[in-house]
Amino acid sequence: MKNNWIKLLGLLLVSGALFWTSCGSDDDLVIDTGSGTINASNGLYLTVAGEDPSTTAQLTSENVETDGFASQERSGFVGGYMYLEAGDYNVVQVTDKEITTTIGGTSETVTDEGSSCDFNEYTVVSTVEGGDAFNVAASGLYRVTHDQQTNELVMYQIDAPGIIGAATPGGWDTDTPLTGSVSADGGSWSASGIVLRSGQFKIRMNCRWSIDRRVDSNAGFDAANGYQLYTNFGGSSDLLLNGNDGNNIELTEDGEYTVTANWDPQAGWTLNLDRTGDAPELTFNPNDYQFGIIGAATTGGWDSDQNMFHKFANDVHTWYGVVSLTDGEYKFRINDAWNFDLGGSIDALSPGGANLVSPGPGTYYVTLSTADEGATWTATMELGGWGIIGEGGPTMGWDNDTQMTLLSMENGVTTYTLTGAFTTGEWKMRAGSQWDLNLGGDLGFLTVDGSNLTMTEAGTYTVNLSFDGEVYSATVELQ
Repeated sequence: MKNNWIKLLGLLLVSGALFWTSCGSDDDLVIDTGSGTINASNGLYLTVAGEDPSTTAQLTSENVETDGFASQERSGFVGGYMYLEAGDYNVVQVTDKEITTTIGGTSETVTDEGSSCDFNEYTVVSTVEGGDAFNVAASGLYRVTHDQQTNELVMYQIDAPGIIGAATPGGWDTDTPLTGSVSADGGSWSASGIVLRSGQFKIRMNCRWSIDRRVDSNAGFDAANGYQLYTNFGGSSDLLLNGNDGNNIELTEDGEYTVTANWDPQAGWTLNLDRTGDAPELTFNPNDYQFGIIGAATTGGWDSDQNMFHKFANDVHTWYGVVSLTDGEYKFRINDAWNFDLGGSIDALSPGGANLVSPGPGTYYVTLSTADEGATWTATMELGGWGIIGEGGPTMGWDNDTQMTLLSMENGVTTYTLTGAFTTGEWKMRAGSQWDLNLGGDLGFLTVDGSNLTMTEAGTYTVNLSFDGEVYSATVELQ
């Protein structure tokens, strides 16, 4: 009888031990004090130095960007979104419920101009097995990635989720911001009364599509050249996918919406679209107006347009472009067709007006605007086209441009050139010595507001910028 009571008491003690070690929130990991093992699946975790990892801070396999805005696998690349309290951290490897490796390193703050907003700083940790813990200065939600090929950890604090795309008020040019707050328990950002139109859009963080960690941003997406990590989501509102793993989100019904982006430390990101009313009758949609410049005075003649690029700011729709003209006539028209065109005179445009007369041979910075949704149109045309600016360029600063010169106008392609001294610092191309129309990203397919460009080594380079009426591309050649 005594032996049975001892067994029962032992059973109760074991049951009690199991009960207490399993208490607490589902987000907390606990240690089984009997065996010293960790209740976590195999993988890498970001954890407070000296503490055990949490399932909310696991780094899981992700794809990175490749040519043509597609995605590709990258061996040893992991990431996630997680809330970090200010403090010191390590990366740990959990294998078979034990911490088998602790990773630390030295950190630096990186500043780039890859975002059209003000969120251009992030932290890069050069990681090493057994290295010292690294510091997170401010509590908040972070986009965290670790690349085992380059041994670096990126931490980018998320302040401003937003939506962007043809379905949104700002089109593909301007984010519609969502406001809210976040804590370790989760976050929510929303905006009410947003008029969305049928079309496509994406959600992106801090007004940026990605963070470029390639050694040479002009050398493509070869694995040895580094990687470009995503800071946007596509797919569908009920199944968000990281970056280009998901196509643009499709909205099928016009309406007034409350848009809410939620982040949960376990479930990740979700997007809720609550239709609260009908959209106002559409009188003007800038996506229907792809303006171009066409005419005998242009390199494409009357056969092909030189496209302009739209932006919306301060309730004004403006299209920007650079065009090289000879003597002759030209006009503004939309969508490579003649169903709507503007002519008359540059300071008094009218639909269907007479052909405009070239002000003379030269390269011009052109703007075309409407402040009343197409009721009236105004335009400007000033001498001065593309220039190069930046610490890595010939002016060695961000205050003044070095102007490019016209090289050729042949077969519908206009090419501009510049030869000058470059360092390995960053630089860009911009039009009219203004930032409204600037180019960066990949040399073979330059994009408006794209990331800064760099040379792999200092020297004298010839830079040729070509425009076929739709796409800008560039080549660089060391002299």
